Amino acid sequence: MEEIITMTISVVIALGGFEFIKWLFNRKSDSRVAEANADSVELKNDVDEFHFLKERIEFKDKQLIEKEERFAKQNEYAMELNRQLLEQTIENGKLKAEISELKAERSMKLCQVRNCTKREPQSGY
Repeated sequence: MEEIITMTISVVIALGGFEFIKWLFNRKSDSRVAEANADSVELKNDVDEFHFLKERIEFKDKQLIEKEERFAKQNEYAMELNRQLLEQTIENGKLKAEISELKAERSMKLCQVRNCTKREPQSGY
């Protein structure tokens, strides 16, 4: 019976000893594998973050382009309104000048004397 217990203990020690020897020889490669796995996970996270930031920048660029297009349209509309305002101002100035000329001409021809025979058109004065 003691032999069975001793053999069982020696088998367990032998297996444990084998695992210790295996760990002793493979510990550097195991740590390199663990580091490589950690690096790959970190690299994957960095790539995911890069793609997220790239998509965000593309979205912001698209928004900026849309804003620039809206600004260009609004600018064109404002320029058209300014052009129309300038045309109306010029036309208004021409009409005011014509009115002034007509008033001056009328004041030269208008007879202030009552019952004037040279009055054009004749009126009851």
